[in-house]
Amino acid sequence: MSGLEMLRSNIARTLPDAPVSRLTGLRLSEVGLGMASAAMPASLWWQTGAGVFFSGTVAFVADLALGSAVLTTAPAGMGVASSELSVSFLRAATIRSQTLICRARLIHGTRSLGLAEATIEDGRGRLLGHATSRCVLFPMDPEVASARQADGERTSNLPDPYLAEIEGEVYGQEYWDTTPGLEAVRQLVAGEFLPPALRLMGLRGLNASEGLVTMAMPTSGWHANARGVMYGGSLAWLADAAMNLTTLTTVPAATAFGPLDLKIHFLRPVFPGKGELTARARVVHRGRTVAVTHCDIFDPDENLVAQATGSQLILPGRPWDKPLHVAEEFTADSGRVLITVLFTDMVDSTGHANRLGDGGWRVLLADYHAAVREQLQRFQGREVDNAGDGFLASFDGAGRAVRCASAIREAARGLGLEVRSGIHAGECEQSAGKLVGIAVHIGARLAALAAPGEILVSSTVKDLVTGSGITFDDRGERTLKGIVGEWRLYAARL
Repeated sequence: MSGLEMLRSNIARTLPDAPVSRLTGLRLSEVGLGMASAAMPASLWWQTGAGVFFSGTVAFVADLALGSAVLTTAPAGMGVASSELSVSFLRAATIRSQTLICRARLIHGTRSLGLAEATIEDGRGRLLGHATSRCVLFPMDPEVASARQADGERTSNLPDPYLAEIEGEVYGQEYWDTTPGLEAVRQLVAGEFLPPALRLMGLRGLNASEGLVTMAMPTSGWHANARGVMYGGSLAWLADAAMNLTTLTTVPAATAFGPLDLKIHFLRPVFPGKGELTARARVVHRGRTVAVTHCDIFDPDENLVAQATGSQLILPGRPWDKPLHVAEEFTADSGRVLITVLFTDMVDSTGHANRLGDGGWRVLLADYHAAVREQLQRFQGREVDNAGDGFLASFDGAGRAVRCASAIREAARGLGLEVRSGIHAGECEQSAGKLVGIAVHIGARLAALAAPGEILVSSTVKDLVTGSGITFDDRGERTLKGIVGEWRLYAARL
């Protein structure tokens, strides 16, 4: 069967449900050429200890619809696997969401790759998030697929877990008003506190300290997709849960937070078995209002199978039982955002001006400005300021900032110029179109320290682009003028 025929057979229930569908109730609801929809009940089982769902539950639903939208274009004998999933969260899901619904469409497809995007809503028509995914198409091995599916059939005679009577602890606001986050996570690790969502997915805590959490989840057959491989949405949920718990270790009592985004790279398939996946999460940046987290997931043989990053909006005094709507948290007066700043500076601009004279220098400078702005547009950067021979730009993704710096360097070399660049990610205040904050000063100091042609980044940026294919050379720890502490710096290699 072609991909579209197989998906239609799945909806018609002429093919058996994948174990992960029976675990959670997640199923396709509609497919057509280049589009797919999936839905899942907002079951009591998805509750965390505060009652709201982990934001990774939205990613869990999205992964099925996105991959299916790509698969609709595949000929017979081809399978699809997610290589990357990105989700921007807009509203927290709860049991009041009734149903989580994802509608995905194919944006671009080739014989081997597909790019899809989706929106996720609840049963009341409220937008929960937006997602994109890059998927790989590959020939299926019928014998291997049959063996994996047969191995997953050990769950076929068991009742669907999401329909079972609810188990697990969900605490009211009084608990969260009096219990620091680290204490709550340590209770979870000790097995004293195990919410329904963790019981459903088999998640357990291994250790926790401030800014660091390690969690484990079984490579259970219940997590298998239709191909007999562990479902990518389960790995995304695991990473998100670990990163949220890591953020929780850094907040005091009476402080809620709301996830803003999640990006996960799937590095190798995971097959069901008797072992566990280990998720090691850490906070790589903790500002006053935003935390940035990173998670590595390893299989039972300690192979790295996925890497994820995420960010969370800290909400002091916010009750957990009021679902987060991200747009409502960013008012016109707040102006404080998590952003990546890029500083570029032309090397020996004074020497060029002296050699060329006023007229020649103006022509070269105009060409340079045009080249920089072309690359900023290409990589979705925003020009914040320029001082003739230098630019300050902002990006909503660290990877784009690093790649833009590389492109600017090559464009400048085409004009016979050399540039140095500095990149940092942190919280900034937006005021009258300008950026203000310590993150801006750090970016400027990095650019000043960079050698000609070098792209110097902070450890925060390096952590944020993990899994992107960008590599770095360690430049050691340095003291930055006017900035407290030692900073480990890295030079990007592109």
